[in-house]
Amino acid sequence: MAKMTQKFHLAFVCLMVLLGCLSGCMEKTPIRIGLAAQLTGKQADLGIQLRNGVQLAVDEINVSGGINGRNLELIFEDDLGTPQGAKDAQNKLIDKGVVAIIGHFTSDQTLAGYEVAHKRGVLLFSATASTSLMSGIEDLFYRTVSSTDALGSGLATYIIEDRSISTIAIIYDEENNSYSEPLANSFTDTYRKSGGIITHVEKFSSSQDADYSQSVAKMKNSLADAVLIIASPHDTALIAQTIHLQNWAPELFTSAWAQSETLFQTGGQTLEGMETIVGFDVNDQTPELDEFKQKYQQIYQTHPIFSAMEGYETMHMLAVALQKTNGSAENLGEELVGIQDFIGLSGPVKLDAYGDVIRNLAIQKVIDGEFVTIKKLEIAQ
Repeated sequence: MAKMTQKFHLAFVCLMVLLGCLSGCMEKTPIRIGLAAQLTGKQADLGIQLRNGVQLAVDEINVSGGINGRNLELIFEDDLGTPQGAKDAQNKLIDKGVVAIIGHFTSDQTLAGYEVAHKRGVLLFSATASTSLMSGIEDLFYRTVSSTDALGSGLATYIIEDRSISTIAIIYDEENNSYSEPLANSFTDTYRKSGGIITHVEKFSSSQDADYSQSVAKMKNSLADAVLIIASPHDTALIAQTIHLQNWAPELFTSAWAQSETLFQTGGQTLEGMETIVGFDVNDQTPELDEFKQKYQQIYQTHPIFSAMEGYETMHMLAVALQKTNGSAENLGEELVGIQDFIGLSGPVKLDAYGDVIRNLAIQKVIDGEFVTIKKLEIAQ
């Protein structure tokens, strides 16, 4: 009987040790974060910088102890820059057990990808998708980038009040229509209410159009004093070049979408003087931003652009919420909107009750081949 008792005791101890090991292993399992971005193709530079910024944040978080002792693991998928690619990337990432997904780059992709995220109950946190079509909705979508409503209205007010330009033509890419059209509409509403005249609106498809001469001719014939270009960096540069080739010199404005090295590599001197509005000021002189730029350049051997910076901020903000949920996806959205004192690379970042960001804006101008901040637009926190 004594031997049986000893055997039972030994078996019980072994079972407890085994359960303890299993529990310990489960606790140390990495928390998987998904990232979906265009990593190949025409706009790959924007997606690669986004990925690099997120990865840098993940590495910093892990070095600092992770999420309550558990490391983060970044898993990324190339969404190919298309709506279908976004859906496919979402499914692949969710199948791999991610607790949240950061992505996509364009608004059209984000809308498509969110269909999958919503259906499968996974939070989508965007660093770059500005479409107002997802504003003011209680859902699983959150973002650290300003909406097209805020950007369009802010730019229109600046052009009327600060630049005294009363006529403008607009050209935008329908391939990213959920971003381009709301931005154009927001701009138009504010511009007209302020007394400005939209002389012509030109739409094009970047997947089909290679020659912008006819589009530019229409805008030129409308006698506009300025042109607002809402397109990718590559297409924005080509349109600016076409304007120059037609011996037309309107004031040029563009969207934050155009900001990348590709813009300057393609457009050259024709971009000089072009202005834009941004929800993230890459020129801010904060200690946090200076440190990030130095670290990014040291690791990746290139200068970071806005997508890298916004991706970095987004990941760090997500980590704050994950600390509250102990790495769980449950109540993650509630914890994100509950963050009150998050300091990003260029100042305070806060989300409203619907997960839309509240942050200051800035006007930038191309001077000597780079965007220089010329005006700050403060937004009430």
